[in-house]
Amino acid sequence: MTRKIVNRTLEDNQKKENYIFISDIHGNLETIDLIEQAKKDYPLAQLVTGGDYIDGREHVKEVLDYLMDQKNQGAIVLLGNHEQMMLNFADGIEHQNGIWFYNGGGKTLTNIFGRTLLPEEVRESKYYRFLKSCPTMYDTPQIILVHAGVRPDEKYNDPATYNPATYNKEVYGLKFDYDFYRIWAREEYWYSNQVDEIIAHNRTVKTIVTGHTPTAALEGKYNDGRKMKQLLRDDCIVRKMQYPGEPARIFTDGGSHSDPLIYPHNDGNVVVLDGDGKIVRIYNWKNPQGIEFNER
Repeated sequence: MTRKIVNRTLEDNQKKENYIFISDIHGNLETIDLIEQAKKDYPLAQLVTGGDYIDGREHVKEVLDYLMDQKNQGAIVLLGNHEQMMLNFADGIEHQNGIWFYNGGGKTLTNIFGRTLLPEEVRESKYYRFLKSCPTMYDTPQIILVHAGVRPDEKYNDPATYNPATYNKEVYGLKFDYDFYRIWAREEYWYSNQVDEIIAHNRTVKTIVTGHTPTAALEGKYNDGRKMKQLLRDDCIVRKMQYPGEPARIFTDGGSHSDPLIYPHNDGNVVVLDGDGKIVRIYNWKNPQGIEFNER
């Protein structure tokens, strides 16, 4: 087995029999029970977590402590945009009136440390060191696992082809380059034509598995006439975008960042995949013992 990190991508040339993927836990303690059930059912599977562990619910510290322990046991822990915002704050790139605090950064600091820390104090913590060490993407022979997405073409893993001028924009003062795309992209990743919401083909020859956007928000049109409709806000099931003969793009965000008072059971989707990227089983609050994938 050969693993190496190149451009914040963990490259692995060995295919596993199964992968367990969970993204967007957002401080939700119930999600850990779903992960543990999946691990019990698939004890040899490679656990991969897809980012956004912080901001949202009350148990950010417990979630981070759990993930640190899982990493010590061999789990692959990827970075999400919420962790990057926390790192930006700690590194002095972002301030208390910035986008992270708008997304709950102050509450997250209190969850973890008991109070709002200064940036230099965050930098001294084990949580900063842990998140700073996380890769942004896990690239296997048949599957790409990443928080938000990659450009779905043959050069998906070439930073030089992610020219910020191509997207003609900055988001929160940061250029839309390779690293930013992988943790923030939405419509840029979903569509080949954003105006008409035409779903893009997947030319990477690999299944792509992401979180980042609660799946109820996904919609669009295929160029073969099919449509993908938007679901009710709390119906955050696992969904796919796929053209015949191409590998799928799988979306998993179960909506844990949603208001828990309105959507108390958006506890995330733990997805088990085989080595080729086919969905084997899904665990969520409705199906804590797991269920087969039912496409909608």
